[in-house]
Amino acid sequence: MADYEMKRKANIGSSSLILIFIVLCLATFGLLSLGNAKGDELLSVRNAAAVKEYYRADGLGEEFVQIVSQALLEADADNSAAVKKQVLSKLGDYYQEDKGCFLTDISMNAGQALRVELEADWQERTVEVKSWKVYIREDYEIDQSVHVWSGTE
Repeated sequence: MADYEMKRKANIGSSSLILIFIVLCLATFGLLSLGNAKGDELLSVRNAAAVKEYYRADGLGEEFVQIVSQALLEADADNSAAVKKQVLSKLGDYYQEDKGCFLTDISMNAGQALRVELEADWQERTVEVKSWKVYIREDYEIDQSVHVWSGTE
C-alpha cells in the first residue's frame, strides 16, 4: 500500500511540472506577441505620419500646378513670347531658364522634399508635369565612431 501511495505522489508531481512548464511557455509566447504588437503599432504610426506628410506636400504641389496654369490662362497677350514675358513677370522665381521649366521643392519630414517640374507650352497655354518625385534633400553621415572589425588586424 505504501508503494502505491509513492507512485501516486510521483504522478501528481510530474503532471504538475508539465502543467507549470506549459503555463510558462504560454506566458512567454504571450509576452513575445505583445512586444511584436507594440513594434507593429509604432511602425504603423510612423507609416501613417509619412503618408500624411506626403499627401500634404502633394496637395501643395497641386496648388503649384494650379498657380502656373492660372497664370498661363490669365495672360492677355497674343503671341507666345508675350505670354512668356507676362507669366515670368509673375512667376519668374520658379522658372529655370536652363531647363526651360518651372521648378519648386516642397519640404517634407526626415530631410525629404517633393520636387515638381512643369513644362509650359506657351502657344497652347497649357502645363505638362515633367517630374513629380520625392528625393532626399539632406546628406546623411554614417556614424563611424564605433570601431568595427574588418576581418584583418
